[in-house]
Amino acid sequence: MLDRAVYLHKAIDAFIDSEDMDRFKLSKKEWDQAEYLLDVLMPFMKCSIRLEQTRRPGIEKVFWVYENLFNELDRVSTILDRRENRDVTWVEELKPALNALAEKLRKYYKATEGPYVYPNGVIFQPRGKLVLFEQQSWDKEDIERYSNACRGRYISQYESVADHPIVRTQPSCKRSAAAMEDDEYETMLLNLTTREQMNEYDRYIQSPRVTYDVDVLDWWRQHADQYPNLSRMVRDTLAVPATGAGVERQFSLSGRVATSVRSRLSTATVSNIMMYKNFLTRQKRELKDWGCSGMGIGEDTNMELESDVPKEWRDQWWVGRKGLRRLG
Repeated sequence: MLDRAVYLHKAIDAFIDSEDMDRFKLSKKEWDQAEYLLDVLMPFMKCSIRLEQTRRPGIEKVFWVYENLFNELDRVSTILDRRENRDVTWVEELKPALNALAEKLRKYYKATEGPYVYPNGVIFQPRGKLVLFEQQSWDKEDIERYSNACRGRYISQYESVADHPIVRTQPSCKRSAAAMEDDEYETMLLNLTTREQMNEYDRYIQSPRVTYDVDVLDWWRQHADQYPNLSRMVRDTLAVPATGAGVERQFSLSGRVATSVRSRLSTATVSNIMMYKNFLTRQKRELKDWGCSGMGIGEDTNMELESDVPKEWRDQWWVGRKGLRRLG
């Protein structure tokens, strides 16, 4: 709602003036505070929208989202610390809140150190692979640590458990015994061993990164024959939701289907109603209203909260705030 208030700033002031309600009118200081708070919170809103989707994977974005949020907090904190903003009286009032917000974010970020699904999700994005861990914000040891852990988990849990045995053939390299010296023979065996150790994970990591826009699931579906075992690990990894927001939304929807006047609906019926509504949404088909037949799917089941703030205004406002240096 905060972005709606900022968007309607002039309209709200005009309405209050016309209705002679000066006691409700916000001062310039309060409007400046509202815009700054929106500046702080908008990155969190954008990241939440990215991660709460249930129609496509989002686990591969978690590390990037955290890094983006930390960068945004640094940006808004730097604005408060600038010399030209020291005379703004409410700056000191917001600093404790920003510090608490950053501390809470660090607390949740530390929780990603244990589960392996977060770095694996990044690695299994064919457009990025290990590139994110090569950025300056990461330690040099992170690449090797995350890659080795992912490779070891693939070898121990997926490589030796194939749905169908894969037969690997090597071209014949017969040579006469007289022509083959012992040192040459040992070299040949060493080379064969090296090639044998090149598993699906190694081939995937060493292959060039994808340079075109493609859905991560579509890419792995297209390359399942090339990486049959690794693709099973990818499916298990990307199936993990980045947040529980999508699941919680479904619970909220179920409560609107099984209302007080429809309390005798079985759990199977409620589930079928929700699945049918979800199917229609994915097919971009409208649900026909049967009026008073009692055959609807619930009261106000559209839980997607659509903001009436134009996206163009929000994007333009956000770009302008990116270059903000002075408050007020």
